[in-house]
Amino acid sequence: MAATAVTAYPPIPAASASDRLLSLAELPADVQRDLPKLAITGGVYSPTPTQRLLIVNGQVLNEGAEAAPGVLLEQIRPKAAVLNFRGYRYGVPY
Repeated sequence: MAATAVTAYPPIPAASASDRLLSLAELPADVQRDLPKLAITGGVYSPTPTQRLLIVNGQVLNEGAEAAPGVLLEQIRPKAAVLNFRGYRYGVPY
């Protein structure tokens, strides 16, 4: 009987704690209090990053834009956006 070859793949690295997205409710109370109000009214996801957009407070934004003072729009995903405020990365659905 012939032996079956098994392909070995490198292990998938575990996500570090800093890679995990928080929800708004998981942000510390002082961060929640100071977070500028954001009204997200729509978004478009595309496999091409330059074609992604998010509508925040009536403004059309691309990844890397400042959504509000101190709030960076890091990434637009198919159903959520990744924002960064004071080093806290959190996800918001749209």
